[in-house]
Amino acid sequence: MSRTPASFNLQVVRGATWEDDFEYQDEDGQPFDLAGYEARMQIRTQAGRYGLSEAETLVMELTTGNGRLSIPDPADGRVVLLVAAADTEMLNPSNERRVKLAYSVELYRPVTADPEYVIPLVEGSLSVRGEVTR
Repeated sequence: MSRTPASFNLQVVRGATWEDDFEYQDEDGQPFDLAGYEARMQIRTQAGRYGLSEAETLVMELTTGNGRLSIPDPADGRVVLLVAAADTEMLNPSNERRVKLAYSVELYRPVTADPEYVIPLVEGSLSVRGEVTR
């Protein structure tokens, strides 16, 4: 069965704590049980969104392993994102008025057999506004 990720554009302010969550539901609108799954998210430059650049395009990586993503209760189908205020500064290091990046979130079962089982959850653009109070 092929899965297409949802498309959703996010916004964050440089220097602010970033909290968000994503909910995965089955075809009946019920929370998908995430027991046994982990989550990972990458934020890249727009040029790196689909591999259109030879340059390093990874800006930030969030995983359940590094604590920036969590699955507090697998039964409710939610992935929670939490990035410290100091870490959001790296999303717009020059404090420009607005920086546009790309992101995607995947659910996966850790490799115990080959191939790895991956579910694309959500993808889109991330607008990072500059901060005035710093």
